[in-house]
Amino acid sequence: SSRAQDINNLGGKILRVTKTGAAAPGNVSGRVFSLGHRNVQGLVFDRSRRLFASELGQNTFDEVNHIRGGSNYGWPTVEGRAGDERFVDPVWQAAPSEASPSGIGIKGDSLYVAALRGERVWRLRTNYGASVVSATSMFTGTYGRVRAVMQNPKDGSMWLMTSNNN
Repeated sequence: SSRAQDINNLGGKILRVTKTGAAAPGNVSGRVFSLGHRNVQGLVFDRSRRLFASELGQNTFDEVNHIRGGSNYGWPTVEGRAGDERFVDPVWQAAPSEASPSGIGIKGDSLYVAALRGERVWRLRTNYGASVVSATSMFTGTYGRVRAVMQNPKDGSMWLMTSNNN
């Protein structure tokens, strides 16, 4: 876990590279775009090119973070919202029993977060910005462990992928 705060180690980081794999200009250090992550499971850009990540916590909170270059998201010092000015608080958090997020998708003004342990999809309505104004649990227990969620670009329908053993 200490690697997440070590700028010279790639563990616990979101990396940004060019098409050739070189460090992208403007990164905080080499290929490192942001740091302080525990276990990022999914990434999605909204129509304004803001980046969001779904992330597994340790024991207390899972998170959805609005990712900004050069920012530190606190792991392992904090888990969930801490109000510590050294770190960026998540835009949404949930107990692992209700989430254990995996994939993340977007449609309109809402982020959709697939939940493994929570066996549901979370709809996080945003204000077309970096804040969540409401969270709605959808399909709870209907499809089992939901691994991924994404919008069909042709007709706007939502696709779900499960990771059930039966």
